[in-house]
Amino acid sequence: MSSKTRRKTPDALSKEFEEKWKSPMKKPYLEKIVLNIGVGVGGEELEKAVTVLETIADQKAIKTLSKTNVKEFNLRKGRPIGAKVTVRGQNAEKLLKKLLIVNNNKILRKSFDDYGNFGFGITEHISIPGIEYDNRIGIWGLDCVGRVIKPGMRVKFRRKSRTKVPHHHYVSREENQYFLKQKFGVEIVKKLDLEFI
Repeated sequence: MSSKTRRKTPDALSKEFEEKWKSPMKKPYLEKIVLNIGVGVGGEELEKAVTVLETIADQKAIKTLSKTNVKEFNLRKGRPIGAKVTVRGQNAEKLLKKLLIVNNNKILRKSFDDYGNFGFGITEHISIPGIEYDNRIGIWGLDCVGRVIKPGMRVKFRRKSRTKVPHHHYVSREENQYFLKQKFGVEIVKKLDLEFI
């Protein structure tokens, strides 16, 4: 194995990230948490999903629309089929701490990418602390996706004078995992225990 492909030890990575984060423009932070429920149909079921997300996030949720026609599932382009809510800033940090409790502060190693994104699922929304069961709504599962970025990433998405962001300014998989360990006490595992799902 060459020196280029050899993996760095956890101590070496820790030292590298701590040294890098001394610069305020290199220090990552949690940009947002997106909660999503795919219902597949509109009507009353979709309204229940919207209510669930608004209860969890404590802010307004929006309906997502079908992007294609799928005859087998009776889906037509433009019809509402799901719901999502995006939480940012300090509210996102508070929400993430609550959501992580459901899986005992564990996230799968394969749930990270090389651009600062990570995700995990929750099978029963009533397992989130502070959420009570309502027999009119039932029990819902949801997807949770977070994004960790570094300052300056807005230049890629702003309306005026957009520019590309170099790859080294994205939060890598290892850096993202280290950040979540330090900031939120997350444990990165290969497999989740069934009792925590």
